[in-house]
Amino acid sequence: MPCYNVEKYVAEAIESILNQTFTDFELIILDDCSTDKTAEIVKKYSDERIVYYKNEQNLGLVDTLNVGLKLAKGEFIARMDGDDISLPARLEKQVRFLDENPDTILCSVGMELFGMENTVWIRENNPEDVKITMMLYSPILHASSVFRKKVFLDNNLIYRTEAFPAEDYDLWSRAVFFGKMVNIPEVLYKYRIHGIQVTKINPQKEKKTCQVRQNYIERALPALNKKDIEFFVNKIVSDKLSSKDEIFKAKTVILHFIEANKNSMFFSQKRLEFRLKRYYQNRVFEFIKTNKTLRFKLLKELRLKQILKLFL
Repeated sequence: MPCYNVEKYVAEAIESILNQTFTDFELIILDDCSTDKTAEIVKKYSDERIVYYKNEQNLGLVDTLNVGLKLAKGEFIARMDGDDISLPARLEKQVRFLDENPDTILCSVGMELFGMENTVWIRENNPEDVKITMMLYSPILHASSVFRKKVFLDNNLIYRTEAFPAEDYDLWSRAVFFGKMVNIPEVLYKYRIHGIQVTKINPQKEKKTCQVRQNYIERALPALNKKDIEFFVNKIVSDKLSSKDEIFKAKTVILHFIEANKNSMFFSQKRLEFRLKRYYQNRVFEFIKTNKTLRFKLLKELRLKQILKLFL
């Protein structure tokens, strides 16, 4: 649990872990030189499972997380943020899942956002869909993740400073080559939105995220040419298709992706074809909604349900 100036929330975060139905854990609280009362609050707890560690100097989130990976003694690493809440059965259900599925190296759970936003995030629970989604955005909800320490450290799967603020997405995009990753479709984590999260305000987010996507696709589909990958990342996924010609080029690029997978077979061919074609159709649908003069020329690219939605 990395912490930096979370005096308002850290007690609630700590207690949500101490009250877990699964009790065989160590709670490593990593204080990145907080200047408020975070340390004072943490030190009030006498539970022997708590390990309090304060950095000698402010390291930032990424290096602090890596300190935690080195300090951890357990079989699994469970992530937790110092301003969030884990529901009581969270660790029990995630540990049980990993015990019952030894070929799975990581699982995260559904999140309920609260505070300044109120919604629910649940990601795919099929590992093949997780791999495909990795080309589009991070399919793992970082703060709710539990993963196998040995698999990660044996393969030098640590957080990279140069990927910040997409350090988690970068880590998953490398780890997925070493085993299955799954999301348990149940809300077991409450993610607080209070408007000052670093990753929400960092202007480098989009640039770093695009770089992660490109690196991942290059590794997963080595038969693809670089121009196709760049167009996919910078135009299709970034939702920046600006003309009819780019729409049809997007269709060609999608077909190149499907064809390239026949060489590496990293993705399920059937799932990849279905997901990418649907993704393309959704991009065309959004383009038509904002460019009505091209509506009739592009209707053939859509599903019947989408066509009806445009005219009803």
